[in-house]
Amino acid sequence: MLQSIRDKTHGWIAGVIISLLILSFAMWGIHSYFLSSGDNNVVAKVNGIEITKNQLGAAYERLHRQMQMQSGTAQLPESAESGLKNRALQTLVHVQVLEQASLADNYRITSGQIDGFLQNMPEFQVNGVFSPVRFQQTLNAMLFSAPDFVALIRATLLTDQPRLGIIFTSFALPGEVTNTMALIGQERSIRYLTIPPNYFKSQVLTISDEAIQAYYITHQNEFKTPEQVSVEYVLFSIHDLAARIHPTEDQLKNFYAENTSSFAQSTRRSQQPGNQTYAMVKDKVKEAFAHQKAEVEFADQKEKVANVAYEHPDSLQASAKELGVSIQSTGLFTKEKAGKDITANAKVREAAFGNDVLNLQNNSDVIQINPESAVILRIKSHVPATVLPLSAVRNQIEDKLKIIATEEKLSALANDMARKLETAKSSPQQIVDEYHLQWTDAGFIGRHASKIDQAILDTAFQMAPPVESKIVYAATKMVNGFAVIGLTGVKPGSTDVSAEQYQAFSDQIQSSMGTLEYGLYQNSLMSKAKIVMEN
Repeated sequence: MLQSIRDKTHGWIAGVIISLLILSFAMWGIHSYFLSSGDNNVVAKVNGIEITKNQLGAAYERLHRQMQMQSGTAQLPESAESGLKNRALQTLVHVQVLEQASLADNYRITSGQIDGFLQNMPEFQVNGVFSPVRFQQTLNAMLFSAPDFVALIRATLLTDQPRLGIIFTSFALPGEVTNTMALIGQERSIRYLTIPPNYFKSQVLTISDEAIQAYYITHQNEFKTPEQVSVEYVLFSIHDLAARIHPTEDQLKNFYAENTSSFAQSTRRSQQPGNQTYAMVKDKVKEAFAHQKAEVEFADQKEKVANVAYEHPDSLQASAKELGVSIQSTGLFTKEKAGKDITANAKVREAAFGNDVLNLQNNSDVIQINPESAVILRIKSHVPATVLPLSAVRNQIEDKLKIIATEEKLSALANDMARKLETAKSSPQQIVDEYHLQWTDAGFIGRHASKIDQAILDTAFQMAPPVESKIVYAATKMVNGFAVIGLTGVKPGSTDVSAEQYQAFSDQIQSSMGTLEYGLYQNSLMSKAKIVMEN
């Protein structure tokens, strides 16, 4: 089963993350990973097993980083940011449920199996030898603590055994394969006419004062000045911690001896005899040593200061004292508009406007603003949102109501045309003559045709097939305007394919069915689990 997991698992788990596990064993030993973090701030319980605030914070940071990498930008859109913490919590709960179920079904992962599975991973080797420096840098960049990292790998390998077992034992019947080919390759013959958004441009639309007043009263959130806050905060970073570390000469030489391969490239560039190697790279050795020690201290600081901030929620004084830093502050900012300081980070703004910080006046959680620095903040001042007067937004409301009224008229016209055609009260030519529009005959098209408006294409393949050659009509909204569609025929896709194509369809159906079955398995486990969310 483990070999199947390695062969079939794709993405970051099969690459960088999985390769870290066995290497970490060699550095510190597995037993040290399972020491308790000492954090009793419970956010959820799954069948009695606790999920802590620290675990949630780490999961949130990793999820946030993943979304940043996927979007290619450090500033995530507000729609992506909203609900991210809840999504992270739900993921932790989901993983815990799956892990418990795997253990209950007697699946196991031993350290020996993991060693054998991962021993040839090259991601953290330098010249064929494991490099602790590279390992530390990557682990930090990925926002993983050692316990979280081991727990993730263990859970992934454990829960992948039932997952892959279900998926790989699924199958597709011949009839399912041919029906799917016929459905996917189906073509539909359509004709359509479009109604442009400016169809009623010659008609003057008048919006009454009463309508404007009513819209203003019921949509006041649209006309508010933005809410603003300023915060005070404590900032701590790996860079600052590293600057405080002053290793002895013996410590540096020992570190160099343990990590010679990491500095081999610098040595080769210097082209100096071996007995001068350490002297030539001493500055780099010192920097790597200090950074590695600072990373460990940084992780420890985050845990300690999180507890201090929680125990003293109404002030940052205790947190600043614990960190040995001063309290700083920002100017006013909004949730949507960043400043040039820490408020440029969307996570900072989200925390500042969250209920716990803004309304309950508590300290925030530890917020990791990048891989090497973090902050804790609290509200300094708050300027509530205010509603603009009607006189300031009257024209804006009038323009919006005109757009709404025009769209309603277009929708009514399109649906009226479709009804007339469907009931044979009007012929296609009579529609052209009456409304001065033009039919487009697209003929038979596939569901992935590129020259047809997507809204028209989607609607055409959702319509019921014609019965006894009777054309079926429907109206649909497009990005610009509306359309009336006539479906004249349906032609199934070809099932006369090569053996290779048939097998590809069969494999795809088998995978889809297996994924569906595994989804049902997960849903069943979630419905049976006792999940308690703590306040």
